[in-house]
Amino acid sequence: MKSLDLIQNHISKVNDNWLKYLTEAEEIHQNLEYVHSIESVQTNHLLMYVKRTLESLSQFHGLKGTSKRLIEEVLKWSEVAKGGTIRQRDIWRKKGYNLIAHNEGSADIYIEEHLLTDEKNQTNEKMIIESLIRTHGLIGQYIRGESELIKSKPTKDLLLRMLGLSETRTILYTLNYCIINGVSENLWNHVNEKVEKAIDQLLEDNFTESLMTRVQKLRSKSGNALQEFEYYSKELEDLKELMDGRELWYVEPALHSFSLEDFLAVMTLTQKELRNKEIDHIIFEDMMKQIYYDYKNGKKVNVYRKRIIEKYFEDCRNGKAEENPRVKFVVSIDDRTKSAYPYFQFTGLGESLINFCIEAEKVDMMHNRAVVMLLDYFELRRDAYDRFHNEEIYLENMNSAADDKRVILDWLIGDNILDIGPGGGVMLNMIEEETGGKNVIGIDISENVIESLNKKKQAENKSWKVVKGDALNLSETFPPNSLDTIIFSSIIHELYSYIPFNGKRFNHDVIAEALKSAFSVLKPGGRMIIRDGIMTENKGLNRIIRFRNEEGIHFLKQYKNDFKGREIKFEVISSNTVKMPINDAMEALYTYTWGEESYVHEVNEQFGYFTPNEYKSYILNTLGDHVSIIEARNYLQEGYTNNLKDKLEFLDENGKNVPLPDSTFFIVIEKK
Repeated sequence: MKSLDLIQNHISKVNDNWLKYLTEAEEIHQNLEYVHSIESVQTNHLLMYVKRTLESLSQFHGLKGTSKRLIEEVLKWSEVAKGGTIRQRDIWRKKGYNLIAHNEGSADIYIEEHLLTDEKNQTNEKMIIESLIRTHGLIGQYIRGESELIKSKPTKDLLLRMLGLSETRTILYTLNYCIINGVSENLWNHVNEKVEKAIDQLLEDNFTESLMTRVQKLRSKSGNALQEFEYYSKELEDLKELMDGRELWYVEPALHSFSLEDFLAVMTLTQKELRNKEIDHIIFEDMMKQIYYDYKNGKKVNVYRKRIIEKYFEDCRNGKAEENPRVKFVVSIDDRTKSAYPYFQFTGLGESLINFCIEAEKVDMMHNRAVVMLLDYFELRRDAYDRFHNEEIYLENMNSAADDKRVILDWLIGDNILDIGPGGGVMLNMIEEETGGKNVIGIDISENVIESLNKKKQAENKSWKVVKGDALNLSETFPPNSLDTIIFSSIIHELYSYIPFNGKRFNHDVIAEALKSAFSVLKPGGRMIIRDGIMTENKGLNRIIRFRNEEGIHFLKQYKNDFKGREIKFEVISSNTVKMPINDAMEALYTYTWGEESYVHEVNEQFGYFTPNEYKSYILNTLGDHVSIIEARNYLQEGYTNNLKDKLEFLDENGKNVPLPDSTFFIVIEKK
């Protein structure tokens, strides 16, 4: 193919303008949804993308020569509006070409180039090519909810009139394969059937689609349940004026991490700004760029910026938006291209707060309690469990304990199963996949966990559900005697650590409250399964820890100062060696295992709060003769040994290497 040959040899000499514009690109316009790292994005991504689309076309050996030639021309020219030097782009802008809605800009550039060279002979082929460039990518945008299918009707009608039904279908399918496969083969495999269905609808002039369906497409990666869309049906209907006849750009990568309520707030505010204005394109590119940043060589949602935006929307709902000192919502309008650009305008205070948090996390996360305190001061944390930038890492780590949690499956009873504090969802998945036919529910008080789980459910097509609720008041969410099995997997120590019960954190009374809360909604014959941390029975034992580097001693001193569960005692024996009570040693090492990033959160949690015998006695004293303990055992999770072996030696008082003590208690309680 001539186009591929030109790309391969463009270094020697560029003669074709389409290739010149691609190779001279000085600005980057790329959907950040598909990049791993923002810093790794290069201007030559444009040329490489077009190269991949043409390589995809080269795989179609059975295509008619005419069809292949048409598609090749479309692929050559469809991205040129993203290219060109800065000077060239200024010239195009002055002519009114839309360089962000690049299908239209590229079509205008194509017309200009070919009018100059062939002004008196506009052939049918050029009309087809220009029309295909102008609607380039719109079927993909329809699948994502960003465009209406009827926008492709003029191109379809032109193709049918000039080429017939069979060739029209072939061209539309092949072109969409090339432009989507050029992004990612996995993406094509994911949407292949949707593309075929959309083409069939287009050929049949079937353009009926509800506004709710379109918004659901825009939120396909956000994990919103159908009930949420129904709950906001009035707000959705109010968006008709905003979305009818308009194309939306970069909506999902800009807004997928926000709640449906905040998504609707963005759209409502945009609609208010655009009322009675002639706008064809609403472009969220600036907002998309605002929401991402590079963290540890990978692209992440900038959670600090996101929290400021969320607080702004909370202020909007409370009628206090004008009082917000950190950010405001703005829509800029380009009348020449009939385009609108919504974005968030951060004040100097807002940008300073964001930059401080980002720079602080680069230095030493172990000492970044100041960041948490600062964001608490500005009321930017969603709740006490908000882990900021490493929420995903934390939930992944929760899921990594799957094998250890599998024992829970052996003790499930009945069909109605509740997992309290489901974390990354590993238990929910395991029950659904390995038992089948059960009504599996997760309950959590953390907004972040619920949003992450709903996204996971959507992505993996799971049937379990997750609800927001209080583990200490389960009767507010579930009827009495309605659940067969209730699971507390590594969650009671969090209730004990975070909840100031009767005005006091680290209060054993909160454990009693959790047990009684679960007992009230458990069926007779039902079970509570608890898997959580323990202390060693012999509290008088001492252990020697010999850290392999200075970092360990620094950690321990910081931990002693920051941990509020109880006083942590140790005696420094030598530069990297300490002697400690065994339970103090393990409490510190549980946090040391998680690493520096999680320190600011893990230091707030006390993992061991009872010995095994104390645990059994406490349960029986709390619930009396209404329950029986049918299983109780303690063990060491292998992960602690594996994670700590390269960091330290664990010794008895005689200096002999000894294994870590049991870390975890497993107990099954049955309601009589």
